[in-house]
Amino acid sequence: MNAIHIFFRKIYDFACKCLQVLCLLTAVLLFAGGFLFTCYSTDMTSQQVLTRFDNPLQSLLGIALSAGFMVFVSYLADKMGARNTKAPEPCTVLTILVLFWYLAAGAAFVLYGKTVPAADAMSVYKAAQELAAGNTAVIQPTESYLSYYPQQVGLTAFFEVLIRILHLVPTGLPDYHFIKCLYVLLACAAILLQRGTVKLLWQDRRAELFYLIAAGFHLPFLMYTSFVYGEIPSFAALSAGLYFLCRLHCQRPSSRRRIVLCALAALFFLTFSVMLRKNNLILIIAVVIVTLLQGLRDRKKTLLVFALLCALGGIFILPSIQKIYELRAENVLRSGVPAISYLAMGMQEAPRANGWYNGFNFNTYRDTGMDTAKTAELSRRAIKERLETFQKDPAYAVDFYFRKHLSQWADGTYASRQATLATFGGRTDFFASLYEGKYSRFFIEYSNIYQNILYLGVLLYCIASFRRSYQNGLPEALGLIGVIGGLLFHTFWEANSRYILPYSLLLMPYCARGISLCADVSGRIVRTKFRNKTCRS
Repeated sequence: MNAIHIFFRKIYDFACKCLQVLCLLTAVLLFAGGFLFTCYSTDMTSQQVLTRFDNPLQSLLGIALSAGFMVFVSYLADKMGARNTKAPEPCTVLTILVLFWYLAAGAAFVLYGKTVPAADAMSVYKAAQELAAGNTAVIQPTESYLSYYPQQVGLTAFFEVLIRILHLVPTGLPDYHFIKCLYVLLACAAILLQRGTVKLLWQDRRAELFYLIAAGFHLPFLMYTSFVYGEIPSFAALSAGLYFLCRLHCQRPSSRRRIVLCALAALFFLTFSVMLRKNNLILIIAVVIVTLLQGLRDRKKTLLVFALLCALGGIFILPSIQKIYELRAENVLRSGVPAISYLAMGMQEAPRANGWYNGFNFNTYRDTGMDTAKTAELSRRAIKERLETFQKDPAYAVDFYFRKHLSQWADGTYASRQATLATFGGRTDFFASLYEGKYSRFFIEYSNIYQNILYLGVLLYCIASFRRSYQNGLPEALGLIGVIGGLLFHTFWEANSRYILPYSLLLMPYCARGISLCADVSGRIVRTKFRNKTCRS
């Protein structure tokens, strides 16, 4: 073993230790915020985010009942499997039940929720409709939504392809109904892929059971299947990319051909996830860093090549699609609202919550005649003014970012009601109440308890991982690295609890593993005490 190899191994081990500390601190921060506070909206007109302090005893009771239910279900599944060896494996049975639940509930949301795209989602959808009809007028430098937000060209292209396929069999119904049906299927695919990832990482059947229970009870995820935007398809693509990447790292394929196929599949799906949702670049950065460190430690050039291709795919996928559209339309799009405008807006107060959308980025870009340089200069001035305000009143600065953090990470509904609020007709009484009536209160309380369990499970996993090395090295913690990146990013960027949904989904496998490890420790303690009592008697 030469000196360079030893150096890279030390760098890798140091990165693992640092990551364990960061993950533990992040888990403590998330659990403390979710356990002690709840953020929610009751007025769907203003959609103002309210913050309340939770009674710790009530939170503990909710956690105890929910955790007890999860352990009880896994216990029954184990007993059933032990009694009847000819019966299907418990994880298989539970997977079928969860998928059936998603299909049935998803169909109910499509039929009776009557959600229609609105705001940005409607703008992207309409642009895709125009392009699918052969009208390229939406590709132009002025009076074009895509010239304000060119990062949406990937999602627009995805919708255009879907709409063109749907038009092969005319139905007379709006295309977004069928897109919602597709999203239900993609949510099911994401669950299957994440369950596969849990199996690859830990070979822990109980963790698989806990994951399936967590997935089945993640009601905001289910509600988002009716949101015709990028969250569901991008997360399904991300889940596929991470699954194939885990196969590459944790279950070394037996042949060179399979290694190449796994690498290509991971590369394709990770790049595709960025095409549908640019914020997934945070995960791409995590993948590139982990793969580079893994390749340098193990002296595998294939991993270094994969990291390079992954970085290039994430960087160039959206500009490439934009260029294709510009060539097709024989016109151009502008560079769009500069990133610094989002940072400036993330430092400002807003009607819904601190750092949320208040129109600053859009209005400034529009008022300057879509001049990127002028918009960037005005944004820098706005940032300077806010920094001066924070410097003069540090207590206000701390309170501002504290509330901004809670408004995103302590909202167990992840703004699912707000995102799917728009309707093309009257909803049934049940769904109307779920959005704005008495059932909405139950939904908020339920989601809060669920989020507490989610964060607690992750905290247990991080505590267990802190005491020992990662079982599969850095690739095991890819989802957690993405969450840490998302936490930092959305602390400074435009805020919205909707943006946190994918991170909550990334946390589910770690929650399941954490509860499984805790159940194992508890079981050993109980068995030891029982044996000691038996010996004394």
